[in-house]
Amino acid sequence: MNQQPLTDIVALAILIAAAFFSRTVAEAVGPYLVIVVASAIGASFALARREKSTRGRALWFFTRVVGLAVLLTAGAAAAVSAYRPDLSPRVLLAPIALLIGFIGDGWPRLLAKAVQMLYALMDLARPGPKDGKDLP
Repeated sequence: MNQQPLTDIVALAILIAAAFFSRTVAEAVGPYLVIVVASAIGASFALARREKSTRGRALWFFTRVVGLAVLLTAGAAAAVSAYRPDLSPRVLLAPIALLIGFIGDGWPRLLAKAVQMLYALMDLARPGPKDGKDLP
């Protein structure tokens, strides 16, 4: 049996999943295992920033954040990989899931700040006076 070297965290997750499932199933489950664990670690930091609440609310928070990471991570990894071809989507799964989990409930603030920056860039690109007063 020719053993492949473990080159990334996804390969390690596939190896761990192969202990419980067949190799074919482990290859499908492994990346999701990485996403769930990485986003849960990130969500733990986001939970620490939140005000104290009940265990049920904390569990609901983890469920929402990890579910969002499962939905968004693969697409975000593919998008980043298309922009930076030297980074494969497989390698990007863990950092992106960790980041999504770390943001937690901060998405509205983050998106509002991104829109503000976009408006500022549009103002810089617009010809004319920059002091905020347009001439008639």
